[in-house]
Amino acid sequence: MSHSAFPRLAVATLLAALTMSVGSAVAQQAAPLQSYDVELLIFRNLTGRDTPESWGVEASGSGQQIAIPDDETEPVVPPTTAAAPTASFPSLPAAKMKLTAIEDTMRRSRGYQPVAHVGWTQPGYARNAARYLSVNTLVPATSGLQGQIALTRGRYLHLTLDLVMDGTATGEGSRYVLRQTRRMRSNERHYIDSPKFGVIAVITPSGGEAGPG
Repeated sequence: MSHSAFPRLAVATLLAALTMSVGSAVAQQAAPLQSYDVELLIFRNLTGRDTPESWGVEASGSGQQIAIPDDETEPVVPPTTAAAPTASFPSLPAAKMKLTAIEDTMRRSRGYQPVAHVGWTQPGYARNAARYLSVNTLVPATSGLQGQIALTRGRYLHLTLDLVMDGTATGEGSRYVLRQTRRMRSNERHYIDSPKFGVIAVITPSGGEAGPG
């Protein structure tokens, strides 16, 4: 082999390596996000008992959005004026709902009253690419419930709730907030409570794939 053949061989090898590297990067970028079934049972707390959480009456409707924290941040975060895109997602079929029995129990209870039982399927967006789902698209206006919800996936899953219970719709006259980001484990029930209303949440990987956390 001549000396001139060595440079040509080296260049060909380098080009092949670069082509494989670029192809791998494109394939990773094109890989679909893991989808999750998100189910929430939102209820009124009629007992009025306090919890260790920090809750209160909303001072004003500021329209602010909750900041999505880094994976190492726990779990309550202050609101921010940063805007985030909104989205709509396909509804979760009733056959996939896992909290129906708990909803039925609440309806028979004197201490709790179901306000909304909702579910949808969405991608597990990255922490810096959150998509907020408006509660107004999930519940009737007569429920008195407003706000937005986001599910994000980093090292862990995080569910962000920015909810307002408008007491004028229920005859109480006050507006109460449930504003929190909670780290989630897939396939487990999570209970987020306040003296006036709360949420039971279940996040399930669609298609049976294992989720983070």
